[in-house]
Amino acid sequence: MSKINQDTQIIKDTIVKRITNKAQYPYIFTTLQFGFYDNYGYLLPPTTIRRYWDKTEVEKTNRLVKNMLKEALGIDYFYFFMERHTPTYDKYGDVEREGRYHIHLITSGINEAAVTTPNRRCKRLYYENGSIGVPIKHMGLQDIDDIKIELFNACCKKANWINRYKYSIHTEFIDDACDLRRCIKYCLKEYSNGGKDFMDVVDFNNSNLSYTLEKELQTIV
Repeated sequence: MSKINQDTQIIKDTIVKRITNKAQYPYIFTTLQFGFYDNYGYLLPPTTIRRYWDKTEVEKTNRLVKNMLKEALGIDYFYFFMERHTPTYDKYGDVEREGRYHIHLITSGINEAAVTTPNRRCKRLYYENGSIGVPIKHMGLQDIDDIKIELFNACCKKANWINRYKYSIHTEFIDDACDLRRCIKYCLKEYSNGGKDFMDVVDFNNSNLSYTLEKELQTIV
């Protein structure tokens, strides 16, 4: 194994270990897409759309999502990964423009009490439209896990960039360590396979990965 590949594997394994030892299962995994249209179908202004390519602006949205989920649903741990869409190429096959960002987010789970005895912010989410276009409180959901997913999605969609259209968010539970490891490695694929620096893939500022870990990983490469 080459030195570069060895270092890449060490960094991946270190990040996986730090995340898998943090919380109880199930974890939550979601992908957040930034749309070009608002919730009423109108094209957003270019000044807004341009920010989807700006790492610093994307991190601001990550921070907003993190704070809302923490306040409404009591989620403790967050791990944000930033991935770009497919770039555009010129006629020579060279990258003309990098793709805009979308977000992969892994979080610890939601305590049942946060849903069954909701706080003020969580109660408001029940009045947001769910996956079938009616308020969550009127969806007749019986399964507590279904309710958690609906509330989680509704909370994320309160961020301006994450529109309420069908494909803006996809969320699922991660039930065991094996699935969690696979999920983390998927989130790191732009680092593993795409040649990106891991600092451009992991949002350390908004993730529960310590400052000392960030410095430790930087000494490997």
